Amino acid sequence: MSFFSLHHRDENAWESRFSLKPEDINFELFFYDLYSGDEKKLLLRLREVLQKLNRPDLSGPIYLIVRELLTNSLKALYKRIYLEYFLAEMGFSDLPYEDWLSIFKTEIDTHMAENFANICRQKNVYVKFNMKPLSTGLLIEIINDGIPSEVEWRRLKKSMKESEKHSDMAYLFEDDTAGDKEQEGAGIGVPLISVMLKNMNLSQNDFQVIAENGRTIAKLFFPFSLFIKKNN
Repeated sequence: MSFFSLHHRDENAWESRFSLKPEDINFELFFYDLYSGDEKKLLLRLREVLQKLNRPDLSGPIYLIVRELLTNSLKALYKRIYLEYFLAEMGFSDLPYEDWLSIFKTEIDTHMAENFANICRQKNVYVKFNMKPLSTGLLIEIINDGIPSEVEWRRLKKSMKESEKHSDMAYLFEDDTAGDKEQEGAGIGVPLISVMLKNMNLSQNDFQVIAENGRTIAKLFFPFSLFIKKNN
């Protein structure tokens, strides 16, 4: 059973513990990019909620984690757009993974994702941010229509498993993965999230990535204990 399936919505829990109603917590945003102003709306809302929970000091760490997830989710969305609309229309949809990935990176470097963001708006495809109260804490979801390729999914699970073993990111600079095509710029996203969660006395159990029913959902759970110690 999933860790997150053990929790459910409970309006009374928030009112009794923090004098907050669900509408004070519930929030969603739809992202096509990270340069149109929605990013600021997200930061302001996180600050507002965490201020009410008496933990404004967590605004920065949680925002950085969410932004990293949004960045990765948008990149995955742009890959899908590129494969479905750019390469398919040009008749190159059967290109090997490494070849079209190289072309994709060139497009990103040249146009800074602006072309992809415009197509996402035209097709009304986006990455959804969702924040909601559960019976035992706060749940944040980053939802992306589409699932990773086998290569990307394998790389993600490997990164999550490896980062669980370390308390910092020093190992990234000791691991020589040059020439590994499957790394595809894995970067510091998952290790960064893992370290920041540990700094909040949380674990990888509070962070899950699920790919099912044509969607990829990154879930972050912040238990009441994270907030109660400052409210007592």
